[in-house]
Amino acid sequence: MRLSDAEVVDLRERYAAGARQVELAEEFGVSQNTVSALVLGRTRVAAGGPIKVPASRKSSTDTMKTPPSKVHPRKPPMSTEQVNEIRARVAGGESRAAVAVELGVSIHTVHSIMSGRRKGRSEEPGRKFSEHDVIRMRTLFSQGASQSDLAQQFDTQQQAVSQIVRGQSYAFYGGPIAGAS
Repeated sequence: MRLSDAEVVDLRERYAAGARQVELAEEFGVSQNTVSALVLGRTRVAAGGPIKVPASRKSSTDTMKTPPSKVHPRKPPMSTEQVNEIRARVAGGESRAAVAVELGVSIHTVHSIMSGRRKGRSEEPGRKFSEHDVIRMRTLFSQGASQSDLAQQFDTQQQAVSQIVRGQSYAFYGGPIAGAS
């Protein structure tokens, strides 16, 4: 569900007054991650309302003096076969947590797969969308369709939809760009 600008302002004001993100998420029907992004100004800045400025954990001089933390390389995307195995095992009665531990993925990855937000890497090179698909996707999003719903409709991942509706990919195609003034 996409919140109106007035709802975003109300949410930010209530958070500034001391409401917890989890409570706001439940009341507004969005995830806690969405609330966090809104109150920190990572999304929908133009909607208005107070934005929390996170306190810096370290000054720039402290950061320079500390040794670099261990960098964990990003794992390659899961294949469609791996995603299908997770779906089958959970559908067969195994707990999501047990499947996650056994396969070495996070429980959040399993939740994303089971909800349809994550589909796995296809064996064919990156999916190409037609100009018509991109414009239709952007138009539906501007009319309130969720990124997850569009991902299912266009048989892609939510992250791909996010990049398309924000103009980060397929910038040369038309349609309304989310967040553009």
